[in-house]
Amino acid sequence: MRESKLAVLLLGAAVALAGCGTTAAQVKQSPNIVAANVAGLVPWIDRPSQVPPFSSPIPAAIPQTNAPPCKAAELAFVNSGPSQLTGDHGIILELRNIGSASCLLSGTPKVVAEGTGLPNITATNRPMIFFGQEADTPPGEVVFLFIGVSAACATTGQSSPIYNTLDIYYPLGGELVVHGLSLDNYCGMATTPFYSVKPGPQYPNPPTANLVPILKLPAMVKAGSTLTYEVDVSNPLDKPVELSPCPIYMEYSSFRISFLYHLNCSSVHSIAPHGEVRYQMKMAIPAGAPLGEASIHWVFFGPGNVGNGQLKIQ
Repeated sequence: MRESKLAVLLLGAAVALAGCGTTAAQVKQSPNIVAANVAGLVPWIDRPSQVPPFSSPIPAAIPQTNAPPCKAAELAFVNSGPSQLTGDHGIILELRNIGSASCLLSGTPKVVAEGTGLPNITATNRPMIFFGQEADTPPGEVVFLFIGVSAACATTGQSSPIYNTLDIYYPLGGELVVHGLSLDNYCGMATTPFYSVKPGPQYPNPPTANLVPILKLPAMVKAGSTLTYEVDVSNPLDKPVELSPCPIYMEYSSFRISFLYHLNCSSVHSIAPHGEVRYQMKMAIPAGAPLGEASIHWVFFGPGNVGNGQLKIQ
């Protein structure tokens, strides 16, 4: 058995996976879990794995855009904040649908900036930002407008005129006036269309996502030796969980080692509803591992429950 060359990367991945829709596997066994029909312990196999490729995301649903256009009376100004895009000094305005039905706020509005003693400027059109999309806005939900001003053309020591008011003209009529702003105008101003935030990619859960691992560790292990322990993997579902393709598991520790291995699927190809399978595991303990209390963690690769255990290194 050899330590993965990707130990640090895998440890970081393990922590991320443990926080991505997973729950700590410190759950007590349910009384209705019965032993799977397996003869004895499933032995460990020395079959290390590389980091497997992640699944392709689930195709995103096409946003609905068939609601009636939003009227000014159906919209309320909620908040404004900095754009947080590098090199941009603009703001993002947040509007809420306070009406009783979904509506569609789309298109690029006319936006005029005003400042004390300054000539008014009208924002030019800017394409939709990469995380935005046109979509219906249900009651109580929000829609956004990004108004950008850049300092890219500023010269050294140049001071910018400050605009503190924006007049935003809705497509169906009506006006939103936002006061108390501080927008510098080095290079002009541009506005996107109204947009909703595009949801991030969603990935399918692996079949093992609901399985619950419980570690059975010895009280102690010697540094520089091989830790042999067991993992009881239970299926809390009312349907079997297929182990095809054969899953990959990750084991890692508080002393910063981690490994990826293939499960032994030679004799067990699925875990029955409310069934349980016991697997033998082995982990190399480095000679330089810190002595004293240590924690061991085990999880199927991908979103899933994490099994945790404690032992002493001597």
